[in-house]
Parts: sequence; structure tokens; C-alpha cells
Amino acid sequence: MMFRISLLFCLLLPVLSNCGVVELNVPLPKVEKLVALTEKKPKWQSPLLQQHHLVGRIWRPSDGRFVDQEVMAEDLVRSAYVLLGEKHDNADHHLLQARMIELLTSLGRRPAVIWEMITESKQPILDQHFATYSRDAKALGDDLGWNLSGWPAWQIYQPVAEAAMAAHLPMYAAGLPKSAVRSLARGKPSFKFAKRQRTLGLHIALPDELRKRSIEQLFQGHCEMMPRSALGPLFNVQRARDAVLGEHMLTSSRRDGALLIAGTGHVRKDFGVPLFLERNHPGIRITTVALVEVQDGLMDPTDYSESFSAPVMPFDYVWFTPRADDKDHCAALRKK
Repeated sequence: MMFRISLLFCLLLPVLSNCGVVELNVPLPKVEKLVALTEKKPKWQSPLLQQHHLVGRIWRPSDGRFVDQEVMAEDLVRSAYVLLGEKHDNADHHLLQARMIELLTSLGRRPAVIWEMITESKQPILDQHFATYSRDAKALGDDLGWNLSGWPAWQIYQPVAEAAMAAHLPMYAAGLPKSAVRSLARGKPSFKFAKRQRTLGLHIALPDELRKRSIEQLFQGHCEMMPRSALGPLFNVQRARDAVLGEHMLTSSRRDGALLIAGTGHVRKDFGVPLFLERNHPGIRITTVALVEVQDGLMDPTDYSESFSAPVMPFDYVWFTPRADDKDHCAALRKK
């Protein structure tokens, strides 16, 4: 049995002038093969709360059930767009992202891999490694100047690049440069980006409830140190980042869909990148997976929805992992 998904880009945004049709034709995996590919348990790197009863379990918020890896895997392989959310400094999250890339390629998929962490100006570096069929993920990190990027060490992201490069998957840089972020935060985008904002649909207001929810997440993310009334500029930056990530997913996915590597805030279905994708492709199959650290004392998956300022966690799947550290980052920030 085969499945086919067609993406008609010509009905999208004017910026997508190279529109075309994505054909996803791969055999539906047999249950036995899915089980064989997913039965291996992760070897956790993060040291804290490894014995927490949620660690390693996958929660499906839509119906409030735990599911096996093969159930999630079947959803992933059928999806045109796959979004994998992470906590940036947790090595386990990147190992699981690499595992999901390997799973998809083992089942015949070849999605483009989109990186939040790599700014758009670095695309020629990714193109060069792709053109030479390079599998040297360490060299890629060096060439990207990752150690100067401000992101956690390349060593923990390297498994994601290794998985993509091993299958010769095209990779795309989708991060906004710092200059664009700064100008957006000041409310003074460049003329070039101001035109791009309209193309991306950022002139369309987010519904009030979703805007409030997004502002609340920013409030918590900034350790409740900024008044909510002052977070409008950061809200605009977040929306712009989501739209640009979505734009790169759309324009790079004509071969076999696209897979996003990003923070969990970007992959949430209520106001993140999926909202942008669905607005441009109603009905297209999108699957989001949030990799979430467990918390001491929170034993029920439904207790974690408060962390996302939502009644239900806004993802298709939540994969629980140990914690990387127990530092109180907000306390450290308040001291400064």
C-alpha cells in the first residue's frame, strides 16, 4: 500500500515563486519493521531524574494516552512536515532528534532538515558540504563557526548533523541574523524585511487568546522580570522567527517534505510554526514532537501543560527525558 501527499505551492505566498509539487511516495512500513527500528531504548546522557516514571515515555495529548514509539513513528513517516522541539542544552534531545531522522530515512523518507540555530547567511556552508557529499559533521560545526554562535556546544548537536549527512539530506539555515532580530525588537525592521513581513503574513493579527498565551510564555521565559505590557516587541520577534522557519520549510520541501530542528516554543501547534504551515496548506499532515524534561514532583503528564500556558500541551507527542541540570537560571539572572 502506498500513500501520496501533494503540496501545491503556487497558491501560497508571493515569495514562493519557485513553487512546485511535493510527491511523498513511500511504502507504508510494516508493523514488524517499525517495532524493530523503535524497540531500542535510549541510553540517557542527562544525569538527573533518570528514574522518574515518565522518563522515556511518549504522551499523546490529543487523547490523553501513552503510546509506543512505533505509533509515533507511523505518524512521522506519513507526515509532510515533522517538527522536533528541544531544550537546547539537553544532549538527550539531540540524540532523540537524530534517532527520528534515522528512523525516517530507514523507512524511505528524505526530508530536508531545517535548522533554527543556523542563520540564513550560513547557507553556502551547508550547500558546500552537501555538494561534496561530506559526512564530516565535526568539520561542519567548525566551518559554521558554531563556537561563536552562542548556542550550546556543537558536540551535543553533532548527532543531528551526522544523521542528516549520513543520508545525504539537504540542510537549510533558517535563523534570523542578530541584526534583523535587533531591528525587529526596536520596531524598526529594515525596508527589505518590512516587505518580507507582509509576504509572510505577519500583518495578520494573531487571535487575542493566542497572543495572550504567547505573551505569557515570554513572561515566564524571561523569568517574570519584564512586565507583560513590555513584551510586545519580543512577541513580534517570536512571530517573525516562526514565520521564517515555516517559510524555509515550505520552500525546501518539494523533494520529500521537511523536518524542523528548533526549540519547543517554535513547534507548538497553537501559535508556532505549525500555525503558519496550516494557514498556507490547510489539511496538510503535520506532526510535532516536543522533547520535555521531567520535573521532580510532577508525575502526571497533564501537570506539564501549565509550563506551556495552555490547557493541554500543544503538541502531537511529548517524549519525556531526564533533566540536564538543576540550576535555577532565573535566580542567577536576578542576581545580575
